[in-house]
Amino acid sequence: MSYLSPDEFEEIANTVSIYPISSKNIGDISQYSFDCGKAEEYVRFLKLNAPLLEELCITRTFVIIHNETNELIGYFSLSADTIRLTKEEKDESNLNEVTFMALPAIKLGKLAINKKLSDKASRKGYGSFAIDIATTYAYDVLECGVACRFITVDADIEYYPNTPEFYIKNGFVYNEAITPRKNAKTISMRRDIFYDLDTDEKQ
Repeated sequence: MSYLSPDEFEEIANTVSIYPISSKNIGDISQYSFDCGKAEEYVRFLKLNAPLLEELCITRTFVIIHNETNELIGYFSLSADTIRLTKEEKDESNLNEVTFMALPAIKLGKLAINKKLSDKASRKGYGSFAIDIATTYAYDVLECGVACRFITVDADIEYYPNTPEFYIKNGFVYNEAITPRKNAKTISMRRDIFYDLDTDEKQ
């Protein structure tokens, strides 16, 4: 389930390009201005950690660049993951016949949108767009012959307590099998891409 309508998705898709952080098309990532408000950790990850993790094949990071202004709109990172569900959660996803515990997933490790964009580049919906692109990549994994059922994320509540609401709007639910620790900085959530692949009845 996408929070964006098809027209909204296409409107964004026609104004931006998506590149791996290692792409020669973007050059040195440090040249781009990027503001993540009080969550400076996301800026450090982008400019210091992401290139190294890309080189080591630990995490793939993709940047979103505005075609006309060449501004860095945002980025998201992906890696392989597994998830464990309760019996009730399995039933909800029609997985009650699956006997093993670890289910295949793709982890949305980081997702951040630039908070300071020019008037020409600024608009709502970039975060939802990034999630839809990540879901598309999950479909590509399936097409390549590797099973993938979920997109997982540890929703950041340290800097922005309302982050889970954003993910819920984009089709995520809480992982009941993972109990948040006291003073937790994140909440585990998932999106079942099976329902994205099926009819509107399941959307």
